[in-house]
Amino acid sequence: MSPAPLMGAPSLEPPKPVPGCVECLRLATARLNARTRGDFTTATDCDIKIRKHGQGHQ
Repeated sequence: MSPAPLMGAPSLEPPKPVPGCVECLRLATARLNARTRGDFTTATDCDIKIRKHGQGHQ
């Protein structure tokens, strides 16, 4: 039997928007607005969307 794969811990750092990308900027702005009003669910959703969207930049 092979050993279990190593799974890294998710980063606790918020994802950074790609400079010059309008969609990244929109999501980062929405995230900041959500955090400011204490809506951490929406802020987390924005983090996830920035991570997934950022994969298209690589």
